[in-house]
Amino acid sequence: MQILDEAGVGMPEYYNWRSRSGCTFCFFQQKIEWARLKVEHPERFEEAKQYEKTALEHGTPFTWAQGETLGELEQPERIAQIEQDHAKRLDTERKRYRVNPLLADMPFDEKDIDELYGEEEGAGACLVCYK
Repeated sequence: MQILDEAGVGMPEYYNWRSRSGCTFCFFQQKIEWARLKVEHPERFEEAKQYEKTALEHGTPFTWAQGETLGELEQPERIAQIEQDHAKRLDTERKRYRVNPLLADMPFDEKDIDELYGEEEGAGACLVCYK
């Protein structure tokens, strides 16, 4: 981020709502990222849902998000729960965050969702974006 800022480029808008590469259908996305995809790019979210539906129709159960389909994930009450869970995790991390005195001007970084969620969601990382 510092390199992008110093070069005058800044953080690409795409990363305002997600932590990963530009892969829309990353298997390793966290549920908050799927919820945000629905808001930011609803056409891409619908396309991802169609892949799940096609897989089910052909007898190969497949879901992008662990433990639920995107159809289940997109329900308003489920989205609210995902957002609430994410906010709680961020709050917990902020409270535990220790400022590095050598980098005092660098605030808590909310963007690293992988570290925030660990292995619970996404189950690891993709070699393409090295996360």
